[in-house]
Amino acid sequence: MTFHLNRGHMIAIALIILLASWLIGGAITEEDSYKNPRPLIMDSGLRKVQVERMQGELIERNIIVSGKTAANRSVDLRTEVKTKVIAIRKSKGEAVKKGETIIELDQRDWPERVAQAKANLQQREIEFESAQKLFKKGLYNQAQVAQARTMLASAKADYTNASLARASISVKAPFDGIVDQRYVEVGDYVKDETPLVKVLDFSPFLVTGHVAEKDAAFINIGDQASATLVTGDIVTGKVKFIAAESDPNTRTFPIELEVDNPSGNMTSGLTARISVPQPKQFAHKVSPALLILNEEGHLGIKGIDADHKVIFHNIEILRAEGSGIWITGLEEQAQVITVGQGFVAYGEQVEPVFKEEAEPNQDLAADAVEPGI
Repeated sequence: MTFHLNRGHMIAIALIILLASWLIGGAITEEDSYKNPRPLIMDSGLRKVQVERMQGELIERNIIVSGKTAANRSVDLRTEVKTKVIAIRKSKGEAVKKGETIIELDQRDWPERVAQAKANLQQREIEFESAQKLFKKGLYNQAQVAQARTMLASAKADYTNASLARASISVKAPFDGIVDQRYVEVGDYVKDETPLVKVLDFSPFLVTGHVAEKDAAFINIGDQASATLVTGDIVTGKVKFIAAESDPNTRTFPIELEVDNPSGNMTSGLTARISVPQPKQFAHKVSPALLILNEEGHLGIKGIDADHKVIFHNIEILRAEGSGIWITGLEEQAQVITVGQGFVAYGEQVEPVFKEEAEPNQDLAADAVEPGI
């Protein structure tokens, strides 16, 4: 029988030959690799690892919080009566003093209502006095006196309400500040609770943000802090507020930094970075490659104890630099495994080679280091 090989058959045979060669080569490589086991086992049966004696340094720790500037106080002034806007005394962005008129409303018949309420009050006062005199003479009973007292109280309430309504015709600034927004124009008809203007107070002003839950416990009301604004300006102040309960959505704690603003030149909503200094603490500078996660998912680093047994140190990252990271959680002096940590288990006794004693070409457990646990 004669077989005729076409181009497709020849390509298939070539691919089979290449695949077989790759598998054979891989098997040989794997076999050769077992000639040099990755961890170096000493005659004592202990694995050999490189250890560095690390001395901590006192480092300043700053808690950094992203935030923004905000007014110390903000209020929307609203109407208390149904009337018309007849004059606007202050424009948007203009500074106002406490008690200054910002908007004037039409008085309508409120002066007459006040006069009527006042006259009614005077009449009720006379009637109540007469009722008391008649009661003493035995001509009035207690119920009649009580009725006169009730009518007098009602007249007082009417007069007070009318006087307050007339006073609200002039919309005044509740504190020194800036007219930020105006919602009405001259001639607008307004009803009860209609917003008229927004007044902001920037003396002092606030820098607000949200602190991570791991840092919130280290910040207290009254702590000195600073904030770097997006403009490049650096301002200083005190922590005015930090929430006692975290935001359920972000698990962060709102914070407010109060900053003096004698010039009054500040705006709301500028991006800022709050820095809250903390007491100095011992920290160690290490390579990020040494960081691992244990079975519980905690970030840490492997070291050895006095008996040369592998231990796990829980750590926190203090700050990062181009040449390494600063971590806290180690003792002032710590023995950290720097080579071979991926091949030894917690509690295992090892043969340490301290970094200052190690020879350049000395074989260690990390001859084939894996990033690791």
